Amino acid sequence: MGRNQGASGKKKEKIKFSTHIPSLAIQQGPSASIHLSASVKVKKLKATGAGFKVVDSTFHSDINAAIAAFTWKETNLSTSQLNAIWDRVHHSAGWDQGYVDSFVNQDRLPPEADPELPKTSGKGDKAMHEWMKHIDAYLQAIITLEGRGSTCDNCLLCQNSDHEARYWCLSCTNLGLICQNCIISAHQYLPLHRIEVWNGIYFARSSLKSLGVRIQLGHPVGERCPLPNTSWGDDFVIIDCDQIHSVGLDYCGCGRTSKGQVEQLLERRLFPATYESKLSTYEFYQAISRLTDNTGINAPKDRYPTLLRLVHQWRHLKMLKRTGRGHDPVRGASETRPGECALLCPPCPHPGINLPEGWENVDKGLKFLYALNLALDACFRMKRKDCSSEAADPGLSKGFAYVVEESAFKEYLRKHDNETEPKSTCSRHDAVNLADMRPGQGYASTGIATVECSRHNFKRPLAICDMQRGERTREMGPGTRRDTLDFHFGDYNWRKITKLGEASFGCTKSTPADDTHIKTGDSLLKKMVTATSEVAEHVIAHQELEATISPGKLQAWTEAMLAWELDPSKPNPYEVAVKTPTQAGVRRQLAEEEERALAAGIDIALSDEVSPSSLIAMGIDLEGEQRSLKTLTKSLWDHSQDRQITRVKLRSNALTRKLEEWFSLLQLYIPTSVTLRKREPQQKESPKPFEVQLWLPSRIRNLVPFDKSLAEIEYKLCNAQAHEALGVLRRNLQIRATLYNVKDRWLRGQGANTRALNAIATVQARIAAARDEYRQARVALLALVDLLGHSKVDQEFLPLEDKDIRSMVEAEPGQGETRRKLSWIWRQVNAADATEEETEQFVTETIRVEWGKSRARAERYQEEIQLVREEIDRSLRFFIWKAADWRNKGIAPHTKPISAEYAEGLKAYAERQAVLCESLHNAFKSQWKGVPDLIKSAKDEMENPDLFYQRKQQDFEKRNKKADKIATFSSNFVSPSS
Repeated sequence: MGRNQGASGKKKEKIKFSTHIPSLAIQQGPSASIHLSASVKVKKLKATGAGFKVVDSTFHSDINAAIAAFTWKETNLSTSQLNAIWDRVHHSAGWDQGYVDSFVNQDRLPPEADPELPKTSGKGDKAMHEWMKHIDAYLQAIITLEGRGSTCDNCLLCQNSDHEARYWCLSCTNLGLICQNCIISAHQYLPLHRIEVWNGIYFARSSLKSLGVRIQLGHPVGERCPLPNTSWGDDFVIIDCDQIHSVGLDYCGCGRTSKGQVEQLLERRLFPATYESKLSTYEFYQAISRLTDNTGINAPKDRYPTLLRLVHQWRHLKMLKRTGRGHDPVRGASETRPGECALLCPPCPHPGINLPEGWENVDKGLKFLYALNLALDACFRMKRKDCSSEAADPGLSKGFAYVVEESAFKEYLRKHDNETEPKSTCSRHDAVNLADMRPGQGYASTGIATVECSRHNFKRPLAICDMQRGERTREMGPGTRRDTLDFHFGDYNWRKITKLGEASFGCTKSTPADDTHIKTGDSLLKKMVTATSEVAEHVIAHQELEATISPGKLQAWTEAMLAWELDPSKPNPYEVAVKTPTQAGVRRQLAEEEERALAAGIDIALSDEVSPSSLIAMGIDLEGEQRSLKTLTKSLWDHSQDRQITRVKLRSNALTRKLEEWFSLLQLYIPTSVTLRKREPQQKESPKPFEVQLWLPSRIRNLVPFDKSLAEIEYKLCNAQAHEALGVLRRNLQIRATLYNVKDRWLRGQGANTRALNAIATVQARIAAARDEYRQARVALLALVDLLGHSKVDQEFLPLEDKDIRSMVEAEPGQGETRRKLSWIWRQVNAADATEEETEQFVTETIRVEWGKSRARAERYQEEIQLVREEIDRSLRFFIWKAADWRNKGIAPHTKPISAEYAEGLKAYAERQAVLCESLHNAFKSQWKGVPDLIKSAKDEMENPDLFYQRKQQDFEKRNKKADKIATFSSNFVSPSS
């Protein structure tokens, strides 16, 4: 029974009854569906002048529907039906899946309602909708806390006017500003609290250790040891739940305790260890809950949904605060511009911020310095189930940072809903090519796509969106997902900013300047060290290559290269102009000849399905399958898995069936082949499919009569096959050389080297296959010479020995660099009747392509030095601009009156952020101070190659000395028993 107060001030009596009535409905049909709900019936009796008035109301409740489901679980509902109802309740209430599972897995009843939600009749997260109306007030309050607020200058504890109140504790319950003496005395028993000091403008970080607070072990708390043993280097660290504390710690040295240092630490409950963990919010809450009460007798009230909401809101407030939205005197938080809260990439070009004057008017050859390099990326694993809704899970950031605004993005998608994703032409990118073939039922988002700067991997503002196709973040509502992505990508960009000038201890490179080492990490410094240490090698190599080429050719090649760079429609200078005959081209030519013969009324085919050229091509293809099966069979061993053996058996059976079809067709065109098969020596066991003789014309030769036109067809196909195999061999040899170079220069660690070796093994398998194909084609061509009367075949197709299979930069085994000669495979012309002039043309084309690649490498390294130098300058200019921008925000005039406390908070936070930007500027400038010397040393080496060779010799000697030390240590590290 309750009372309401009317206009007259008297209380009106009211009687109210509420009843939860569950209801169940099952619809029969092709797929039976179940609908379970509950109603809340409210009957109110209101007092009137004539008596009581009865008012009946009914409300729908999904949450109570879950309670009804549990009530009827054993008699009416299956497990799948119950799970379906829980899913609907989960989506309607906007609860986290871990929270729902905590009830379902333990067969517990859920809460009838979130106790923190206000009593409203609509669906969704009412508390979040209500809170969004007060964002500006919250933001103003937390910014006010950046200043001293309304506290007085006197210490709140001792009230001594002579003691300036400059300190406060972030861990204590609002002690307010107190003096140094009071902060020390109040924390003798609380040495792990975090304190700040007012420096006149803003609160700066301080520490209890700097004020003289020390932890004394081996004595009662508060008692000092007369002979303390300070921890080593007075650098003791305690890792607590809120931060890593540097504390002053002393062990007992007076003899009061006989315990050792570890025992003294344990006695004070300081465990000497480290711990790191990744856990979800739900796991964190459960851990805190169990720490509060681990018996279940006095379990704390369930506040997990409230915790999620508060974390969501706090992240949003911190993002607005850190990006200066609380300092805007005109626009409130809801008026934030698209992308305004995203962190920008300092090294990237930003007009009006970090670009020099006149950058628009630089020469065309220097415009690359001010170009913005962007890349597209996608994560097909970050999908989101079709759960919750905008009402149940509203987003706080409406396109404020990295994720695009949802309504505008969906409108764009609606306009392009019927478009098909274009297929990838550069590689077999299945995630894109199969995008429209993969089901997306049950998913609201099939992943995310991002735009980022390709040089520094910063996420761009408004550059992240949900994808609707592709491989199909989990069970998270739409608003929480967008805000969570904004938070994580903001943190990602911030960590990138702090590492721009990082000097990591994980990687060292000797500088070309002297004998010192610069420690580099993932930073601009690493890019500069890499470029300056490698540029001389590529420039000198290119100069040495050009010294062997005539000036006329160099001029012509350079003009062609410049013309292509200006107009890519011109002939590509990186492609060999001499065309390679392929088997596909020859087969097409033979098919066209047969087409012309049929048009003239001549049909020499003995089968409706297989022509003579198709027959020989089929035989050559079968030879390739035999070689492949033979290689695959050799890879088996005694301990091969059943899966590997099965794959070989299936390939073998398939080849056997093809061979049967082959011989049935072969006897149509070469009937005498039956005689040759009968002459084959009989074996106890049937030969393996790859050992079966196919009896192509090159194998028959003069053993039995047959149509010599078949031999001519085989000659043309084998000729193209041999040239094609040499082309494949050359390409893969260059790929192998590149892979070895990358592996030796850049890869460190077992995992990276293992992956590199696997890639090299794959390329090596292609080289071996091309080698075997060439050798077999050459044998066939030489066998057909006597039948067809062709000449110079043995001169055109030289024997391919193992020593000939090497890249252009490799020397023959046993030869030094000065005696290195190009293998004949690089001088082979891809034409059957090549002249000396054509041979020279092929060699020239090959050298021209290598010259172009060498030129590109030399120029790209020199451009990289210029570009990184400019990026360093842009970063420094960016931080100077950012510091000035924050100070302007701190003193920006407001159109409405604000309190003195709020004004001080605005100025204090702006100054703290400005000092932070200046600190980053100064730190990076100090770390990059050696960059001019690196650039000068690189230029000196390019101008004087002797300096480069001296450095390489020194590096070589250092590596040898290091290897000798390791070998000596290993030989001395031998057990006595050995």
